[in-house]
This record gives sequence, C-alpha cells and structure tokens, in this order.
Amino acid sequence: SLAALFEVRDELAPEAQTRLDAVARDLIERFQDPSVDTTLIAGDAGLFTDGGTAFDSANEVGLSGRLQLNAAVDPAQGGEIWRLRDGINATTQGDAGDSTLLQALNEALGTERVAASGDFLGVARSASGLAADFLSIVSSDYAHAESNQSYSASQQETLNEMEMANGVDTDYELQQMMLIEQAYAANAKVITAVSDMLDALMGI
Repeated sequence: SLAALFEVRDELAPEAQTRLDAVARDLIERFQDPSVDTTLIAGDAGLFTDGGTAFDSANEVGLSGRLQLNAAVDPAQGGEIWRLRDGINATTQGDAGDSTLLQALNEALGTERVAASGDFLGVARSASGLAADFLSIVSSDYAHAESNQSYSASQQETLNEMEMANGVDTDYELQQMMLIEQAYAANAKVITAVSDMLDALMGI
C-alpha cells in the first residue's frame, strides 16, 4: 500500500495533473488571442484567466485549479455580461444585434490546434476534441487499474488457498483444541462425581 501511495504521488497524479493543466491552457489560449477578441492586446487576460490574470506559460503547473472566468464579464464579480458580445476590454455597450465576437468565440472553440503542452501526441484538435481525448485517456487508465485490481485480488485468493492447503489452518486447530478442552473438563466432572459416589458408599 505504501508503494502504491508513492506511485500515485510521484507518477500517476503528476501525470494526470499535467494533462489537465494542458487542457486548461488550451482553453485559456483560445480566448486570450487578440485575433479572436480585438479589444485585447498581447498580455491581456481573455474570457478565462489564470486566477484572475493573464496566463503565463512559465507557470502552468496547477493551472486547472486556478482557472477562472474573467471578472469583466461576471456580474457576480462586478463585471458586465454584455462584454461577451462587445469585448473583454470594451468600455461601452455596442449594438445589441452584433454577434461578431460571439461567432469568433465559437469558432475559436472549433479551431483545430496542437496543444502546447501535455502528452497529446502533437495532433491538432478542437477544444472538444482535446477534452474528449483527455477523458478517453482517463477512462482507459481507470479500466486498466480495475483490471489490475481484479487480477491481484484473484491472485491473492489463489495464494491463500494454496497456503491453506499446504500449511496449518490455525483457526481449525484452535477449534479442535477448544473441543478437546471441553471434553476434558466434562470427563473431569464425571470422574469427580464417581469419586464422590464411591466415598459416599464407603461411608455407609
């Protein structure tokens, strides 16, 4: 169990974290691109942020846990939802019927691009394609772990049966010892009763 915990800490968890951070980075970079939202300039935070600020590629570890919606478009954080239509850095509302930016955001999700990090084999994918591949890897790893667990449990059961067949069954031997002890105690009572009867007869 200790070896398994060390493997989770040193290998499995960091590997999964790296992939999840890569998916988060891909999502942030799609909407942080000034060509998608023209109100942004290089270095500005887009629709999704790294803890409220623009993403820095030198600080990717743990990004998935810091992923946040930009406060500028979140009314709960004092933002205005119309900036989804007019731009993150827009200072005034535009035409209510202008869907240019919304269409650009939608296209950004569907654009196929190579993930900048993670072990996704360098294949261009859309945002949904990358998320699907990540979930597929997780599902495959989970199925593999379940298979290993089932095999190990079966192996353990077989080894226990072999040990029981070739060794001493301590539970059975203890039961037998208790039965012998009970029989001995019963015999001792019978002998005591017979001795008392003989003493009584001799005393008549």
